[in-house]
Amino acid sequence: MQEIVTLHCGIDNCNTHYEYKFNEENILAIYSQWRNEESEGGDWAGLLPKSPIIGEKYELLINTALKIDLNDFFWATYFEPYTEHEGLETEIGIKPMLMCLCRKKNVIEISKHYAKIEVEVINTKEINSNNNNEQETNTRTEFLNTEIDSQYVSIENFMSYSMIKANYQSDCGWTYIIEKKNDKSRIIAENHWDFHRDTWQLTNEKLNKEQEIKYGILHGV
Repeated sequence: MQEIVTLHCGIDNCNTHYEYKFNEENILAIYSQWRNEESEGGDWAGLLPKSPIIGEKYELLINTALKIDLNDFFWATYFEPYTEHEGLETEIGIKPMLMCLCRKKNVIEISKHYAKIEVEVINTKEINSNNNNEQETNTRTEFLNTEIDSQYVSIENFMSYSMIKANYQSDCGWTYIIEKKNDKSRIIAENHWDFHRDTWQLTNEKLNKEQEIKYGILHGV
């Protein structure tokens, strides 16, 4: 039996939302905030300081415009508290990122704009190139090939990762995380956000040397 929940954005009389559907082969995670009894009242407004553990229960806060069946499994993102507050800015924020497969245990609170849900963690996935089959070409590099020189696109290089952000006047955007390993580069995660959506998808798309140069990806930085 379905348990459909619909959350709305902050725009008056807007009925647009992102409809989430679980797909076992396509790991797509909803942006979420995590807490448990131990973290309540602590630093960073009680956000969970340690990575979620398989088999444990947690409180999730979801506050994006979303339609979801809570009786189905779903993936949710985990970021450590500093990144949760300040945004994904450094390699320190990328390394502890997780995508967590969740099963609803209880609904704590549902309002127009957010939901608090008790979930059990069924599985977790780190953000790296070991999680998906290799994808040699798809729409991510097609998009970047077209947009990389746009004024809205920026790149940051770290030691093990690079991060490309496309921010279109704060209305919508994409973030791509590139893993740099053994002198090769792969897009391993994609974030898509706008007023009605904030999702992260695991990917595994190899970049060739020409694309590395075009995108400004540097190794050993």
